[in-house]
Amino acid sequence: MDDDEKGCRCRPDCSIMQYHCGSAQRAYPVSAGFFAMSKRPKRRLPSVALLIETSRSYPRNVVRGVGDYARIHGKWLFYLPAQVPVRSLPSRDEWDGEGIIAQTHRDPKFVQELAECGVPVVSLSGPPGAGNMHCVVPNQKAVVDLAFAHFRDRGFVRFAYCGSYAERVWPPLGELYRGLIESSGYSCDLYQEAFDPGLQTLRLANLAEWLKSLRKPVGLLASSDARAREVLDACRHASIHVPEEIAVLGVNDDEMICEMANPPLSSVVHNARRIGYEAAAMLDRLMAGKKVMADIIVDPLGVRCRQSTDLLAIEDPEVAKAVRFIREHACEGIRVDDVLDQVALSRRALEKRFRTAVGRPPHVEIRRAQLERVKELLVGSDFKLEKIAEVSGFSSAQYLAGLFHRVMKMTPGAWRAAGRAGAAPAGTR
Repeated sequence: MDDDEKGCRCRPDCSIMQYHCGSAQRAYPVSAGFFAMSKRPKRRLPSVALLIETSRSYPRNVVRGVGDYARIHGKWLFYLPAQVPVRSLPSRDEWDGEGIIAQTHRDPKFVQELAECGVPVVSLSGPPGAGNMHCVVPNQKAVVDLAFAHFRDRGFVRFAYCGSYAERVWPPLGELYRGLIESSGYSCDLYQEAFDPGLQTLRLANLAEWLKSLRKPVGLLASSDARAREVLDACRHASIHVPEEIAVLGVNDDEMICEMANPPLSSVVHNARRIGYEAAAMLDRLMAGKKVMADIIVDPLGVRCRQSTDLLAIEDPEVAKAVRFIREHACEGIRVDDVLDQVALSRRALEKRFRTAVGRPPHVEIRRAQLERVKELLVGSDFKLEKIAEVSGFSSAQYLAGLFHRVMKMTPGAWRAAGRAGAAPAGTR
C-alpha cells in the first residue's frame, strides 16, 4: 500500500495541500493561494445609466458606440429607460450604479439633477461646463460648413434656415449658419416657429406662408430630419416644387425619415457612433478617478445626397448646361474642350462665367467630380486602385494616387480604411 492509499499527511513544509473527500484523504498539488482566491468576492461590473432617447437613429447609434467601447475595454451593465422623453434621473429602486451618459437637452432642471447625483456624468448636449459636467458633442460648426458647401456646389446663392420649436441644439445651428452665409457675402432667411408643437395644422400653414415668401431658387437647411420632413409637407401644401424651387437638407441622416420622405431627403451625417464611443471612454476615466483634460467635439462624416437637393441651381443657362455635362461625363476622361463643345461660349467667357456661378474653373470641377466618384468606389467597392482609376477617368493609378493625396491629405488606402471604419464620408457632398 503506497503513502497515498494510506492517507498519509504531507510534511509541514510540503507544497502539496490535502483535499478531503468523505473518509478518504488524498493529496493534490494545488497552489497555496487557491483557497484564499476562491473566497474573494467577484468584482462587480460597472453599472452605467444611458439616459438617452432612442426613438431616432442618431441616439441609437450613440448607444451602439457606447456598446463598442464596452465590448473592447470591459463589460458594463447598462440601464436604458424604456420611457421617453428622458427628463429625470431613475429612482434608486430602478438603478444605483457608477456612472451616467445623458442627453440633457439643455434642460436646467435635469442638468441640476445630474450635477447633484453624486456619480460621474458625461453630457451629450453641451454647452461645455453646464452643471460642471464634461461633454462629448457633435461639431455644429462643421455641420453648417458642410451644408453651405453642399448648396454652393450646386450653385445656390440664396439660403434659408428652418428651426424647431424650443430648439435645444448647442451651439444654435441657425445662428451659426446665418453667420457663415453672411460672412461669405450672401443673405440667409431664418424661420423659428413660435407655435406649440402640438398645433400641427397651424404650424404647417404658417411655415407654408413663410416658404412662399422666399426668393427662389433657395437652399434650405433644417435643424433636423424631422423638421426637414415638415418643410417638405409644407412645400406640398403651398404647391412649391422640391428641389426645383426649394432644395431641402436635413441633419442626422435618420434613414427611415429620409428614405420615406417624398422626395427622399438629403441630410448631414453625424458620426454618432464615434460620439458614443468617446463618451464611454470619457466616463470610464471619470469612474476610475482619473482627470479628463478637455471636452470632445466630433466632426460629422459628410452629406448623404438624395433627391431633395439633387439639382443645379445655376441661373446662367450656359453654365448650368456645362456643369450638368461635367457631372454626367466627368468619369469618361473629358477635358474642357469637350465642355466647350456643349455650350455657345468661348473658352474665356466660359471660364469667367463658370467661376462666377460655381466658384471654381471648369477643369477643377471635372477633377472634383472624378474624385467624388473615387471616394465612393474606395468605400463602397473592393476594386483595386487600377480599376478605380479606369472607371473614374484617370490615366493611371499612380497619377490618381498622387492627386488624391494632394487634395485629400491622405492616401486612397487610408481613405478606404477610415470610411469603412465610419471615420470618413462614404458619399458625396
